[in-house]
Amino acid sequence: MNTMTAASTPLRLKTIAAVPAAIAAAAVVGDLASTAIAAIAHGAGVSHAFAPLHFATYTVLIAAGVIGGAIGWQLVRTRATNPSRLLARLVPVVLLLSFVPDILIGITKAETATTWGGVIALMAMHIVVASAAVGSYLHFLPARRVDSRTLTDTKGDADRSATRSAPAATR
Repeated sequence: MNTMTAASTPLRLKTIAAVPAAIAAAAVVGDLASTAIAAIAHGAGVSHAFAPLHFATYTVLIAAGVIGGAIGWQLVRTRATNPSRLLARLVPVVLLLSFVPDILIGITKAETATTWGGVIALMAMHIVVASAAVGSYLHFLPARRVDSRTLTDTKGDADRSATRSAPAATR
């Protein structure tokens, strides 16, 4: 008898449906959190003339980011031997790299009404969108370690059984 309830079983969708679901969930949560950050930044004195904090601007960038992130996540989870370990290293690096354009905006004042408060708001948006994306991807596109015993290779059955029975020092 299965004692797991529907609420306790993870959502299992075929990849064809899981990828768009992951993207949509990440984009919606990322947009909501970013809207809150923009409102807080504007309330704290960041000018409404600072275009990166306009809803239309960051919504398009969030959509592009979560689509790109989902593609990268899917590639890693389907091709890496240990995707969880690789993603645990890759995600923080990508997040840190995402701060580079924000810092450059702050240094160069390339946008109208640029302030460091606005730049910090952009960086906070990157953190919340990355968090929303990782949470969504973990839910819809879980990364699992590939069991090397299930991988097929080009050796024949005799070669595989000989390798398994050989002492560890000779492998």
